[in-house]
Amino acid sequence: MNSIILQKAKQAVFLKFSNVLQHLSKLVLCILLASILSMTEIILPSILITRYGVAEAVPINKYLSSLQVEKTLAVFKKASNFIATGSSFIPDISILRATLAPTLVPTFAPTLTPTLVPTFAPTFAPTLAPTFFPLSLIGRVDFFFEVQELNLINININDKKDSFVSPALKSYKLGVEKAQEKADYKGAVKHYSDALSKDGKFAEAHVSRGRAYSELGDQQRAIADYTIAMNVSQKFAEDKDRYVEPLLGRGTVYIKLGNYQAALDDFNLAIKLNPDFYDAYLGRAIIYIEQKKYPQAINDLTEALKLTADDYPAGFLKRGSVWAELGEYEKAIEDFTQAIDNKADDAKTYYPDAYYKRGLINLNLGNAEKAIDDLSNAIKLDSKYYEAYYKRAIAYETLGEYEAANKDYISADYSKALLIYNLTGHSEMFAAVRSVAISPDGITLASGSEDSTIKLWNLKTGQEIKTLSGNSGSVLAVTFSPDGQTIASSTTQKIIKLWNVSTGEEILTISWYSDWIRSFASSSTFASSSSGSDEKTISGHSDRIRCLAFSPDGQTIASGSDDKTIKFWNVGTGEQIRSFSGHSDYIQSLSFSPNNNIIASGSCDKTIKLWDVETGKEVNTLEGYQECVRAVAFSPNGQTLASGSQDNNIILWDWQNNRQIRTFKGHSNAVTSLAFSPDGLTIVSGSDDKTIKLWNVQTGLPIITLFGHESYVESVAFSPDGKNVVSGGYDKTVKVWQMPW
Repeated sequence: MNSIILQKAKQAVFLKFSNVLQHLSKLVLCILLASILSMTEIILPSILITRYGVAEAVPINKYLSSLQVEKTLAVFKKASNFIATGSSFIPDISILRATLAPTLVPTFAPTLTPTLVPTFAPTFAPTLAPTFFPLSLIGRVDFFFEVQELNLINININDKKDSFVSPALKSYKLGVEKAQEKADYKGAVKHYSDALSKDGKFAEAHVSRGRAYSELGDQQRAIADYTIAMNVSQKFAEDKDRYVEPLLGRGTVYIKLGNYQAALDDFNLAIKLNPDFYDAYLGRAIIYIEQKKYPQAINDLTEALKLTADDYPAGFLKRGSVWAELGEYEKAIEDFTQAIDNKADDAKTYYPDAYYKRGLINLNLGNAEKAIDDLSNAIKLDSKYYEAYYKRAIAYETLGEYEAANKDYISADYSKALLIYNLTGHSEMFAAVRSVAISPDGITLASGSEDSTIKLWNLKTGQEIKTLSGNSGSVLAVTFSPDGQTIASSTTQKIIKLWNVSTGEEILTISWYSDWIRSFASSSTFASSSSGSDEKTISGHSDRIRCLAFSPDGQTIASGSDDKTIKFWNVGTGEQIRSFSGHSDYIQSLSFSPNNNIIASGSCDKTIKLWDVETGKEVNTLEGYQECVRAVAFSPNGQTLASGSQDNNIILWDWQNNRQIRTFKGHSNAVTSLAFSPDGLTIVSGSDDKTIKLWNVQTGLPIITLFGHESYVESVAFSPDGKNVVSGGYDKTVKVWQMPW
């Protein structure tokens, strides 16, 4: 027996050692390749990485001609005009960004000639500010929990006569210490769970564990704990019938998940049970603001302020923002001033934003000197408040102080200002993000990675919703069906999978093994044999599947492969409908025309082919590249086609007449991905030069260049409302950007 145990132990050690050797071999190979490249004087295009771990600044005129720089800056000047007509004071959903935003370091230092200084006045939505520091109103709700947890521990904790002094309470206290003093939420969950194992009807422990789960991103477990807490006994509540903390916590999580109706229901019930609970009014006001029901939001915020005897800076800040949004500037200034003068424990958290927004109002009203004072105070309190630098620069420019304005423009890195979320859920050694897609309703973001997973994120909050596992090989492409209910993915192992977005369950697998295709059905929607599978003798792809595209009617999915073919599959059955051949090299990209009749394919044979979907006839071949065509995209009206190539250029085509309309030049490495804005006026491109560029379709000139990825940008996508761009890259990150309009 001992010899068997010893043998198994040796085998385990050997397996672990082999695994380590495997990873080391990959590392050694990378170092060897780098050494060879350096000896042969081959230079890989790159942007230096600063000691802060972000891309180093690149002067704006490094890749652009003086004319292009002037045109680009003129666009920014035009964008600044909205400040005079009342820019939005309320973020789309910035209430959650404080805990999600990355640590940002200003590194962009645009080199501008003095004559261009007056024209460079980029103005971005003032409500981006919450991205960079914790002024979130949800933070205020969480602040209540922090104080409440500490208060719970202080109640009778040392009173030996209290019947509840127990092992459960001691474990609970340890959990609070972990959460509050060290922000160790994993450790806190362990202690809260220990407390609940000793007393399962400990409502406050469920609430606290729910909050810890929420901090860790496990929102479903958080909801479960809050729900249980509403149905078990409270240990410290003075009035058990008015105990609404679980409702408040669950409503907060629902906001994070974008389920505003469920959140509204919880806050309504909390107010019904305890009309004096002011944080519930705040939570409901947040929902009303998101729904643009501003009068109701004003009423709730006013009620919260009454209940707190005006000792509520978060309430003043948010109500002031709503007044400003409605153009009631005097009332807004009064509220922002109240927030600044407030001395509550958490008041300092809100000072920078209050100064910033009061400064915006003064700028709107033409009071440049007052605006500079307020914006300077915001910057003094938060040196990374990039939007404040922008607005102060505009104020300086209004006064003719161009040197001071130029300094502020340099201090404000617009790439960092526009970065909303930096999502880092793909974290394996080899986890490049190869594809990103946004659902048609603009709520869900999908990312496919070389770590063989697909992650679903809430686009508005940056919260990870779920991970779809079970892919064989690296995920190369992900795309949503037109109704948003299904995601299709493809991999290096010649496999296509369809997934249910709501449940995360695999619906259908189409795989190729020795010219066989097997369709696995996991629901009654698809025909299946008694064994749960339907095996057919249909030839599938014989090499990796690089790209996918749903037809606009959602009935068909097309796949492009390194085997040089395009195949069409019935979404309902997984059966192959037809196959197109004609390219002489790998197929890199596919795009359906909006009318469903034409599909475009870009290939490494340097051509773009257009095909009649029904007949399979080749309609046209577009030529003009000297390198592999990496990306194709139809415009929203289907009249034009954009393509990006390994030769660094983008071409806009009149595809029906085989005519090049214009060429977009500016990238310094391969163009890997393209997408049109919903209105068709802008193209976004991702490149191996690590940048994302926005282009004016009518002029072919770059509007803005976004820096931040530390390696190749593999995929980009526009949100359906045109307000956001998403990018994924070899640096394993997914970035969500807000557009400067």
